Amino acid sequence: MVFLNTSGSKAGILFTLAALLIAAAPCRAGDAPRLSDPSDRIARPDLSGLVRMRFLTSLDFPPFNFADPDRKPAGFNVEITRALCDELGIESKCEIQAMPWEELDPALDGLRGEAIIAGHGITAKLREARAVSLPYFRFPARFVAKRDFAVDTTDMTALAKGKNVAVVSGSAHEAMLKAWFPDAVPVERADAAETYAALTDGDADLIFGDGVALSFWLASPDAASCCGFISGPFFSDHFLGAGMVIVMRKDGHRVITAIDAALGALEEKGVYQEIFERYFPLDPFAEGPGSPASKPGEGKAERPEQSG
Repeated sequence: MVFLNTSGSKAGILFTLAALLIAAAPCRAGDAPRLSDPSDRIARPDLSGLVRMRFLTSLDFPPFNFADPDRKPAGFNVEITRALCDELGIESKCEIQAMPWEELDPALDGLRGEAIIAGHGITAKLREARAVSLPYFRFPARFVAKRDFAVDTTDMTALAKGKNVAVVSGSAHEAMLKAWFPDAVPVERADAAETYAALTDGDADLIFGDGVALSFWLASPDAASCCGFISGPFFSDHFLGAGMVIVMRKDGHRVITAIDAALGALEEKGVYQEIFERYFPLDPFAEGPGSPASKPGEGKAERPEQSG
């Protein structure tokens, strides 16, 4: 996928942990971060003339899109799609079809579908080639520490100073760690699993990585309740992108506008939150010890002094 490659193989650690935990773990998610501005009122175009709305997805990106026991598409993205169709009043015209990731764009260009919802992150190249929705999910970067880690400040920059921090070598999180927390000591590892081992084996004081992947590891039997999030989530358009989007052909701007309006409505009505709670066994956005006392939304977005 475009997005979670920042923490290693998209079909590796996250796939294994998510596939197990979605079926087995009770959900303990908190409030999903607000993505739309409640004051924005997007005019919703009339879609009564729409003949078909087929969403294309893949099956290799849990918890967002994967195959259920009957090999049917399931996951967060699939539930968002169904909710959008319901909100737009086009349920009878909506379809969801799964195929390998590499076949999605050719299928869209070949008119075998109207939209893709499979994990695309926003890039300049994507905007040039496609009509894209507003983001419907953002990936946070998170710190994780053992339960006995001493937290004596709400300043994560100070807390990370001089600490050995396990991070995937060559990843966006490594670049972000070095830019935002220059006094931390990177402990570079080949993949996410090796960063987990570095922490549990005592070779690192902290992990810095993708909050979604880390949330599944923390909730897994492998972690054995050893560790938890420290401070709050960190977002960066520069390092992590602006979020996942729904993609259409360039002639799909009218429908994309309707989708944007419907996404806002799903948040307003609490539908987005209900879906979020079903697919995350541990909230990847949850505040941990050392979180700054701030109003909702403050201290979590990219800050000027950390924009590197």
